[in-house]
Amino acid sequence: MNETTYCLEWRGARKSGLSYDDIEAGLVGGDLHTLYKIQVNGRWLVLRDFVEQQRPLLAPPPPARNLPSPNFAHPSAEPPPSAGSLPRPELQSAVPPPPPMGKAVPSSPSLSAGHKAAKPVWFWPTIILSSTVCILIGVVLVYMSVTSRSATPRVGDSTTDNSSPTTSVKTSSNSDAARDKSIPPSAPQHALNNEEIANLKSPYVVKISTRWLDVDKEGKQIVVGGNGSGVLIKHENGHAYFVTNRHVVAVPDNIEEVKYSLNFMGADHPFEVVKIGRYDLDLAMLRIEYSDAKAQPPLNSVKVDDLKTGQECVAIGNALGQGISVTTGVISAFDEWEAGKYVRTSAPISSGNSGGGLFRTKDGALIGIITLGSGSAPGKVIQNVNRAIPMDYVLSDLFWENF
Repeated sequence: MNETTYCLEWRGARKSGLSYDDIEAGLVGGDLHTLYKIQVNGRWLVLRDFVEQQRPLLAPPPPARNLPSPNFAHPSAEPPPSAGSLPRPELQSAVPPPPPMGKAVPSSPSLSAGHKAAKPVWFWPTIILSSTVCILIGVVLVYMSVTSRSATPRVGDSTTDNSSPTTSVKTSSNSDAARDKSIPPSAPQHALNNEEIANLKSPYVVKISTRWLDVDKEGKQIVVGGNGSGVLIKHENGHAYFVTNRHVVAVPDNIEEVKYSLNFMGADHPFEVVKIGRYDLDLAMLRIEYSDAKAQPPLNSVKVDDLKTGQECVAIGNALGQGISVTTGVISAFDEWEAGKYVRTSAPISSGNSGGGLFRTKDGALIGIITLGSGSAPGKVIQNVNRAIPMDYVLSDLFWENF
């Protein structure tokens, strides 16, 4: 009898001091399986190979216990080898690895080794029919959603009623005006277009007239002066405040009987100049007495760092002194000057636009106060290079001084 002891290992768990008889008994009793590794003369071998080498040299192993055979469902399936014998080589590829020690092997009396139960004849037709029904339902739901969305009228959609365009435009304008007063200007419900900017922001821009008496070459007194634009900034303590360019309200020295007026809410109002811009900034702040309870809410504005070249904009002002008009363009660039930056725009600017407002199209925000139009240089003409003073300076006390 072989008295040599061996060490076996399976998935990190080791069994030591086992004789060959112990190994045979373990295989018969099911405590061991042939995929264990066994250490022989310092080498690790598969237990199956080791047993096959040893059995011809030793007496036959003890008889296997009489174990019940499973019920094989498939008539051609062969019964597995007994617990005390090794699987035949031709069946090795079909035998799955045994589970870890201590875990039960799930079994099914209705399945044979390597065979699955056949599907009923109605199985696949039912699956195909169910899938087809689900796809059809999904298509119908998507079609209904798209149809209902296209049928819903949208604000400003000129195709909703071609029979009465005047009524449609009026309704859109009224709803926009109500929205402009009911929500913060900094949070529009949708991107605005040029027409909406013109309707919503033109009431904030006013015509300014500066007049005084002068003497012509013949010694006769004449009325002279100029026209410009202004933008409503705030209502405070029974007054309305406007910002314009300083050159719009500038008059020659030693002039008396200067008449300042601006047209606001359909009426002419005399105004006084209360502040002017520092650092030669072309700004002036005007004030009129106005305490109407229905006064417009303050304009929303943006700083120069929030602006981007290429953004669309609208210039609103008293072009040529002939009334409020609208031109459009884009933010072209940002030009440096002594105290900061100008906003350059391609929106056409004419005499009388000075002091008007430049508005960003997408949200109606006030970008700046128009100050310089296109000039000309010897030998060349400059077109659509116009500038506005950013609101950073307009709204900061650091850039204002009392007049």
